[in-house]
Amino acid sequence: MTVESRVRTQSLNNLLDEAFEEVDPAAESPLYGQLRSFQERYDQPEVIAVGGMKRILKVLDRHGNRHVAMARLHEDASDLLFDPFIREARLTALLEHPNVISVHDVGVDKEGRPYFTMDLKVGDGLDVVVQKALAGEGYPLSERLDIFLKVCDAITYAHSRDVIHLDLKPANIQVGHYGEVLVCDWGLGKLIGGTDEIDDDELLNPDLLSGMTMYGQVKGTPGYMAPEQIRGEDRDKRTDIYALGALLYAVLTCRPPVEGDSDVMLQAAVSGDIVPPTKRCSGVPESLSAVVIKAMALEPADRYASVSDLIADIRAFLGGFSPVAHKSGVGAEFMLFYRRNRVSCNLAAVFVATVVVVTALFVDRLSAKRVQAETLAARLRVEKHETEALAALLRVEKEETETLASRLRVEKEDSEALLLEVGRMTTALPGDLVARGDQFSDNFFFQRPLVSYELTMRSVNDMIRTDPERADQARAQLAYLYFMSAEFAKAKPYFAINPNKMIGLGRFNKELAESFDQAKHKTSATQLATIIERLESMGRRDASAKFLAYDHASLGYREGYELAVAATFGHRAHCFSYEAETHTLTINGGGESLSLRTQQGQYPLRFLPIKRLILVDTVISSSSEIAGLKMLEVADLRGSRISSMGDLNMFPQLKTLTVRPDQLSQEEKSRLRPQVRIK
Repeated sequence: MTVESRVRTQSLNNLLDEAFEEVDPAAESPLYGQLRSFQERYDQPEVIAVGGMKRILKVLDRHGNRHVAMARLHEDASDLLFDPFIREARLTALLEHPNVISVHDVGVDKEGRPYFTMDLKVGDGLDVVVQKALAGEGYPLSERLDIFLKVCDAITYAHSRDVIHLDLKPANIQVGHYGEVLVCDWGLGKLIGGTDEIDDDELLNPDLLSGMTMYGQVKGTPGYMAPEQIRGEDRDKRTDIYALGALLYAVLTCRPPVEGDSDVMLQAAVSGDIVPPTKRCSGVPESLSAVVIKAMALEPADRYASVSDLIADIRAFLGGFSPVAHKSGVGAEFMLFYRRNRVSCNLAAVFVATVVVVTALFVDRLSAKRVQAETLAARLRVEKHETEALAALLRVEKEETETLASRLRVEKEDSEALLLEVGRMTTALPGDLVARGDQFSDNFFFQRPLVSYELTMRSVNDMIRTDPERADQARAQLAYLYFMSAEFAKAKPYFAINPNKMIGLGRFNKELAESFDQAKHKTSATQLATIIERLESMGRRDASAKFLAYDHASLGYREGYELAVAATFGHRAHCFSYEAETHTLTINGGGESLSLRTQQGQYPLRFLPIKRLILVDTVISSSSEIAGLKMLEVADLRGSRISSMGDLNMFPQLKTLTVRPDQLSQEEKSRLRPQVRIK
């Protein structure tokens, strides 16, 4: 082999050796090499908070290349605090919840002192938040309540693991800039009862975790410690509920529940001398103040049974309902209902307002129509007076009266009867007018009592003025007229002119002149009933019927009127029973035949507002006997014997007819109006 071949072979061998040599990873992976080179994991310590047992530093975790928070004991802390410190770290690490600060690493440094690292959150403590809110620098009540509810969620989770915090206060609540809320400092955390659902039995051994307090003194924060915690008694979940109530107090008022030195605050908590939030701050809702007072009750049994109950009351308030702790009145409940349904209530209010406005406009237009109607009525009254004046002239000039009557028949149907009667009276002899006393012409009088009365009064006065020889006879007629109008005092001297004529009526008038109460007569018909009964007993049925007709035309229906109407039937008055409230007339004929008309053919019952009629054991010739009851709506005729019911269609308002199956023939049924219902 030549020298050149040997050199070439050696070079090739060197290249092969270099290819198969082991490569150092650090040379190829600089990040890996950097991680291997770190002698210390945590660097650049910066103190950010100092507590009673420990301090918190901001450090750079070189392994993760991020800043974290490191908790370390004070440099002069006793070795006896090592275990409580480590237990706090492990207890916090096991509470995996979004609102409980996360622990990343627990260890011992090269000097043999324990430490643990946590999330480093940028933000403020809740104590700073409430101070900013007090100064008007943001954080309205709704945001503060949202923070509080997140704290409650964290404590609810801890209680589900049988862990209590025992040091809840604003400074131990971290609030981030993006809504993060973390419950920190579980150094006083304590396990209650069994721990079946926690895997680390050694960590959560009650013998190891109970009594994690500062040795030789009560551990906690005055103002936020429950009375049993201050007294060193047994603590349970309701101890944390007391602290949550105190925390809510600070959230609502931006002030601690009690103020002063430690002794004053501890004594106030032990005695339950807590000023309600509403008295410390005017803007606190009464319902939330009641929630605070219940949560901070002196006796644990009087507090909320669980944090969930406390959360439910807060959410009830935020949802527009009254919390269970607040005994609200009707007014408060109404306001809460309005706030919950503001849009619907406002729409309803607009609707009601619209209805009111429309109704007001309708009433206004109705009032205008009423004014028009009153104006028209006034004009009709003027025309009526003019008609009466014309009628008076007709008594002097018959031909002119007849011509005027013809014109009035065309203009107004109701005036026809009046003009015909005036014509009849014009041709009558004055002597007949006075002597017979029937100037009240029955048909005309019962149709128009007041007009007939007025015309007769004018005729009599004209006779007194124009015929002196018969003036006394006319004055005697005035006695009868005044009697009919219940002016008994005026009638008295005229009855005395001719005492032998109408002697019975004169004596009765004298009695009435002395005892009759005119004012009472206008409001009650009891005196009217007595007068009708007396006239019936005297045999003056015509006078009693006209007396009733005139009374109704001038004064109308009033209390006791049914007694006066019944009196027109004389000894049969007991058969009639009238109930004014329901407008019901009941007639019990006792099995005898009964007529509802007077001898003059009038219907006294027409003066009663009868809407319901009941006949019991009554015999009536035909339904025409009750034809005068024009307002009748309901008729119960089962207890009657009526020969003919063919006139039932004369009742324009009749709606319900009750009869026996055999009482109404098919022909009579067919003649009824369609709106009548037969039972």
